[in-house]
Amino acid sequence: MSGVHDGGAMPAGSRRYSVALLACLALIALWRLLAAWHGNIELYADEAQYWTWALQPDWGYFSKPPMVAWAIWLSRTLFGDSEIGVRAISLLLFPLTAWVLFQSVRSLFQTHPRREEMAFWSALVFATLPLVSLGGWLITTDAVLLLFWSLALYFTVAATETGRWRDWLLLGGALGLGLMSKYSMVFYGLGFLAWLLIEPSRRALLRDPKPYAAAAVALLLLAPNLIWNAQHHFVSVQHTAEISQLDRGLFNPAALLEFFLAQFIVFGPLTFAALVYLAIRPSAWLGDQRLRLLAAFTLAPLAAFIGLSLLSRAFANWAAFSYVGASALVAVLWIMQARRRWLVAVLALHLLIAAGIYHAHDIARLLDIQLTRKTDPYGRITGYRELGHEVALRLQAHPGARLLSNDRKLHALLRYYARPWSEDMRYLNPSGARNNHYALSADLSDSPNGEFILVSRDVDANQLAEWFARATPLASIRLDLYPDYKPEYQVWLLRDYQLARKGVRDE
Repeated sequence: MSGVHDGGAMPAGSRRYSVALLACLALIALWRLLAAWHGNIELYADEAQYWTWALQPDWGYFSKPPMVAWAIWLSRTLFGDSEIGVRAISLLLFPLTAWVLFQSVRSLFQTHPRREEMAFWSALVFATLPLVSLGGWLITTDAVLLLFWSLALYFTVAATETGRWRDWLLLGGALGLGLMSKYSMVFYGLGFLAWLLIEPSRRALLRDPKPYAAAAVALLLLAPNLIWNAQHHFVSVQHTAEISQLDRGLFNPAALLEFFLAQFIVFGPLTFAALVYLAIRPSAWLGDQRLRLLAAFTLAPLAAFIGLSLLSRAFANWAAFSYVGASALVAVLWIMQARRRWLVAVLALHLLIAAGIYHAHDIARLLDIQLTRKTDPYGRITGYRELGHEVALRLQAHPGARLLSNDRKLHALLRYYARPWSEDMRYLNPSGARNNHYALSADLSDSPNGEFILVSRDVDANQLAEWFARATPLASIRLDLYPDYKPEYQVWLLRDYQLARKGVRDE
């Protein structure tokens, strides 16, 4: 690989591609912002949960490290608590990630005559991926993870070229912040080992103290979260193991096929097809050490999750970080092979997919299609704004009563949509199991006295009568959302939770 620093003034060609990319990223971000304002879609349950985390910044939470909560804390501080305000940070994080990728490719292909074009298309392919188009107007853990993954890639190129302590320590910082975003950042280490395996000239790094210093910096940054986990019985570790389902039978070809096919949606049909071709025909990239680096940090983590999907299961987005390097790998190879038309086709297809994501309701109205809950891509998150309003009215009618739920997702959504009446909301947890964030932070047994209004889709009246000193049913809430979906929520006025005092809960 060639050096990572030009020195001197930026060439006119560099400025042209830089300005063009910044303009494209700004236009995409503006489109997402306007689409979010126009579409006015409600928060997903996970987004609402992350928002509740951001109300109390901490070093860790039940299922994730803290970075996404910190990002939302910053976003809501700057832009407010509307759905757009909560998600606004994503409008900045994904373009920033694309810009870092642009700089990484420029550095990696320093001496190549078409490096600016390679860098431009790498960043633009990434910025328009279906994964990014969806994630760019939501707020997810991937939004912060992908930024730090791309920074780690940039500092890997710099550190291995210059050998400077500063670059290695900055790499460690990117890795540590990535781990504080999502534990799957650990797969960056797998990519690094795969790179050493196919790059014999770099194996001397195994005897160099600098990579180990980078790892030490990463662990130092992760240490507060590890301490938090130790204080909370390592609930995050247990949750990660549980959702991976490694205790299932170790052969699930259907899950493997589902994960594999989902990648055509996540990374895009043409780009993932190209990536599969490169995986089975490595001769296209094995001869170039720069492409070998991109391939290692793409194919090794992706292969690991394909293997995990066979052994247990893997969600479609779990390998999202692989597509930072994959965007560059595909774009650079197509530039080398003079296949720019493929890049134009990918861009057009990705923008078409983005239009479908952002304007699904507009397209349905234009075509005079009546959406149902099954056909509406946002059917699963529709109705909670209305539900929150109805619940708030119940709480206003019973001053002093606190809101209560017995479902994690509903708890998060009502905590957001029933504001400000939901501030002291509690979680009904008769089993005592510490199996979600609200069981840790809002368990009713920690504050059992007084009146509560329980909102639930499924609760047993006989059990409520046993658990509480008084249980009075109130008028249920029925929402007329779709022709095929009119959910009904039970509402109960409860007083004094007695189950905790009886000592029958499982500890």
